[in-house]
Amino acid sequence: MTRRQVLRTAVTYTGVAGLAATVTELAEYLKWRLATPRKARFEAIQPVPGQILDLSIWKVSLPTSGHFTEITQPALATHSDPDFRAVCAVQFTAPVAGSIQPGSNYPRSELREMNRDGSPASWSTAAGRHTMEITQRITHLPRVKPELVAGQIHDSKEYVILIWLSRTRLSVMYAGSSIGVLDPHYDLGTVFALKIVAADGFIEVYYNGALKVRQADNRPSCYFKAGCYTQSNLRRGDSPQDFGQVEILSLSVAHQP
Repeated sequence: MTRRQVLRTAVTYTGVAGLAATVTELAEYLKWRLATPRKARFEAIQPVPGQILDLSIWKVSLPTSGHFTEITQPALATHSDPDFRAVCAVQFTAPVAGSIQPGSNYPRSELREMNRDGSPASWSTAAGRHTMEITQRITHLPRVKPELVAGQIHDSKEYVILIWLSRTRLSVMYAGSSIGVLDPHYDLGTVFALKIVAADGFIEVYYNGALKVRQADNRPSCYFKAGCYTQSNLRRGDSPQDFGQVEILSLSVAHQP
């Protein structure tokens, strides 16, 4: 809303006296906004991840100390904790000493795609068109085994596609092998746009708008994952203070028949 629209609305609903109060409040807000750094303004509002990203079709897995935790809707809409919080983006942190989901070797702070009715999402790479778009940055890696996953397609048994950072090499993994390099010299903190599309028996991965991978794949029971899946634990030699971290600025999923 422009300043002119604000003034017109104030006159309409509050009269001249209300207009004076509105102008005073607006002036105070603009003064605070100009004098306060963006990060401080963000922290003053104290949003939760569900106010930054549309989490209506997700659940999150968290490496809670002492036990593995999953948060589903509707609790996810207002949930925030040190491993899943808003910091001018949504920050996912997976400490190497964090609790581990059954069937995994490593800790994760990661979203799993769901249907709007709360049931697990499940679709085929050969039927329809399925797209996940993420704008994100990877901000921290463990020191001894500096690796994490920052996006996946998974099926009912195993991963299908992984967006994998190992030291500075950001690549796409499929069936245990790298099938494409997104950035051979990724700098931590650099924002990038990722798009994964599954359709007609192929999976395509786009990096900053450029097609990097096109892999044939035909399977049912797939779903998207996003966040931080740290690829280290204490047995790998990292310390309890080490962690992986990803910050997501925007996230969307679309399905077409």
